[in-house]
Amino acid sequence: MGVVAEPGNQQPAPSRPPRTASAMVFAILPLVLVAFGVAGLVGQCSFNPGGPSIEGGPVPTVDVPGELRDAAERVDFPVREPNLPADWRANSANVTTLGSHAQVVRVGWLTGGARYLRLAQSTASEEELVTAETRQPPHAEGTVDVAGRQWVSYESVRGERAWVSERDGVRLLITGNADEPEFRTLAEAAIAAPAIS
Repeated sequence: MGVVAEPGNQQPAPSRPPRTASAMVFAILPLVLVAFGVAGLVGQCSFNPGGPSIEGGPVPTVDVPGELRDAAERVDFPVREPNLPADWRANSANVTTLGSHAQVVRVGWLTGGARYLRLAQSTASEEELVTAETRQPPHAEGTVDVAGRQWVSYESVRGERAWVSERDGVRLLITGNADEPEFRTLAEAAIAAPAIS
């Protein structure tokens, strides 16, 4: 058998870069970022138009009097605590600041009918507050009279509605997927509620 000659123009194999800790970190980092992205999208997230929930566990309960007392100390307008039916359960509360620097005090409830409503209180303009709470440009649908006040009804996301009125210079906005009687219950309670002192 003949001997096969080695080609004369073969290049030597390139040397491998050193396997340092920093080189390994930079090699693994893109994989870690992709893994976190996928886990965030499909692993622990859930969509629930009825309001916040935790997979595999009970819906959180919020101490409304405590949260609203804290909020009243942080904002420069009177905050009201509506007196709602015993089977309504508050499950979210926060204070946020809009682009105009107006603050918004929010509390969300699961109603007795297992639907969701949120009350936002703010000195923001109606247009800014509606845009922030409905996540779309304001589109008024008409008005509703409740508790001696006129409430403007707006479209909201996912087929929800929003009602807006004003009391003593503070805008009250209700939004959610509840039915009209539950909207009216929260509207009446918000108008009747005294300011937290």
